[in-house]
Amino acid sequence: MLNAHFKPRVKLKCIEYLLLSIQSNPGKGQRYHLRRLHQYQHGCEDYHSGGTNNGFFQNKIYRNVLWTDVAPKTVEYHCYYPVDGWQSVGGAGIVSAAMKSSEAQMHLTRRGWLRANESRIKIGLDPVEWGTQELPDRNSSIIYQTGAQ
Repeated sequence: MLNAHFKPRVKLKCIEYLLLSIQSNPGKGQRYHLRRLHQYQHGCEDYHSGGTNNGFFQNKIYRNVLWTDVAPKTVEYHCYYPVDGWQSVGGAGIVSAAMKSSEAQMHLTRRGWLRANESRIKIGLDPVEWGTQELPDRNSSIIYQTGAQ
């Protein structure tokens, strides 16, 4: 548990903390990382069960650029602007749906890994070498090679 009186010398931005959290705990769900972020920011538990700041995981600026959900997409849902693309439902294609996983497994892409290492250096930690953590499956290595800038 975090000490409420502890004030770090270097304050991480929300995105930096989330990158470090995913790098340190790959395969955990979105709410897990959001609960940790809330505790880092406020020094207390998140009583919204990780619902605070959930826009980070839905935003196309970050999703599949800095991190990706590698869990199997098995749940169909209807929305205006799905994060991971459309799937046509019905004959005329009027009703659109998207697929999502029932429980996310978040992992960093190469670009996210590099940004997480920048955050590690910012707080005085050594960077972690790319490829030191096991990929969830052999076929997902293509995802991890995106955005290698």
